[in-house]
Amino acid sequence: MILKTLLLPFRLNWTIYLGLALGAGYLANQDCQTYFSNTIAAEIQVADGPPDPSPLSKWDANNDASANGEVNVAGVYFMALASGSFDPLGSERSFVLLADDQGREIKAVLVVAPENIALLEQQLVAQGSGERIPVTVNGTLNQSGEWAGLIGTELFATDIPSSDDLVVIEPFLGNRAASIYAAAERTIGTVIILGGLAGFLVLLALVKLLSGRRSSATQSQLSGREALAARQKKRPSRRSLPSNGTDKTSPWGAPDAQAATPPPMPKNTSLQSNSNGEASLQNKTAPSRLQIAELEVQPPFTSVFPGGGSSFRFKSADEIIRQSFGTLRTLKPLKRDD
Repeated sequence: MILKTLLLPFRLNWTIYLGLALGAGYLANQDCQTYFSNTIAAEIQVADGPPDPSPLSKWDANNDASANGEVNVAGVYFMALASGSFDPLGSERSFVLLADDQGREIKAVLVVAPENIALLEQQLVAQGSGERIPVTVNGTLNQSGEWAGLIGTELFATDIPSSDDLVVIEPFLGNRAASIYAAAERTIGTVIILGGLAGFLVLLALVKLLSGRRSSATQSQLSGREALAARQKKRPSRRSLPSNGTDKTSPWGAPDAQAATPPPMPKNTSLQSNSNGEASLQNKTAPSRLQIAELEVQPPFTSVFPGGGSSFRFKSADEIIRQSFGTLRTLKPLKRDD
């Protein structure tokens, strides 16, 4: 049952696979366009250079962030403040707290991957010494409300006061240009995945289409053979007919010489040819129905001699026409005067 369930997606019609491939290809194309746009924007951003540092005590999100979301803030890093972590959408993140430039309240949170937390702390410590280090942090502004809510929950649990307009920043680690290009190239992974999926679905659709044509051709051949076999079964066999002592015909249904011999003609039958040169049989002894009818309506015998005594008799007009033309006249016979 589990195997059938796993194999179910591979049993769909080829048109469904082709539709899915078109959808995946469309998404891949959209992400590819986004990748090209991000690459061009990254080149422009690197060429423009970082924005001027903005004190966190005077932070204004509308004016202190560039069009591409890059920020450059000035604040104070307290080494005594412990770092924390949160888990947005199943991907763990670590953060470091940053106070405003006057050191009054927690104003910014620097968020990195857990494996990069040590690199971030080294980058901050390298800007000064002591327990209170003035730092400048260059990075990308994160405006996710979910991240801000999870970080606020963590700070409330540790009893650390923070500003109402907490700034969440993803700092550049190491070289600024390399970090910007790396962020722009993240979408290429999605393009590769969706493009590979689209290609796989197209290949699967072709395989299903070709296999379907082969099975259809095989089924049509089998159907043709079955239909031929059924017709042969319905066709009467000459072997099943009674032979009446004659030899059996060949297995291929061809008549033998004896079967091809025409039956003998009955006696008193002559062979005549018609106007087309074709032979026709004419029975000399069997009278036609018209002749029988004419014999029945013949007039009584009347002798031409007074008192009779001779076989010579008068013939009617019908008899003369029939004897001359082989048919009856249509006019009524005239009355004969005695």
